[in-house]
Amino acid sequence: MDYFEALKASERVADPQFHAHSPVPPPRPNNVGDLIAYIRSTCDDLYFSSESDEPVELYQLSASGLQSMEADLDKLTLPSAHDFAVFITGERSLSDDGFVCEKHPIDVFFRQLRNHQVSERQKKLAEALEETFRKEVGEPGCSGAYYRVGIPPNIEVYVVMLIDGQVVGLKTLSIET
Repeated sequence: MDYFEALKASERVADPQFHAHSPVPPPRPNNVGDLIAYIRSTCDDLYFSSESDEPVELYQLSASGLQSMEADLDKLTLPSAHDFAVFITGERSLSDDGFVCEKHPIDVFFRQLRNHQVSERQKKLAEALEETFRKEVGEPGCSGAYYRVGIPPNIEVYVVMLIDGQVVGLKTLSIET
């Protein structure tokens, strides 16, 4: 069945794993390669609305040395807002007036992303991404967070998961005057 046939039949498909609005199938749990491909293709047409519309992009940090460490990867956690901000912007930015460094649950980001999509297709893509993030974060050894880092009006937004020693997720910009 090709994509357009699937799209026409999507209301009748009984398999809850099938998403006719996304060009790739949902990723298998705890499979970083599938997850990266899924995020990349699903967020292609999504924009984060604040005082402007900014593209939503794949964000990925790969620490190849982590797999060879003797530490248990399942016990790694995402950093605090402060530590994430230092990693992204450097230590001296933290002292700038108005500097924002916040950490929130991923639901906060997805609520805003979903509510500001223009087309029905974009809303479905945002919902599919949210569902994927929730499933992955529920898996053992995986955690997720929504970070806001920067000085207004430009606040960098990261929605990330720690999975198999890698940070994978979304990056965009929030314009706030």
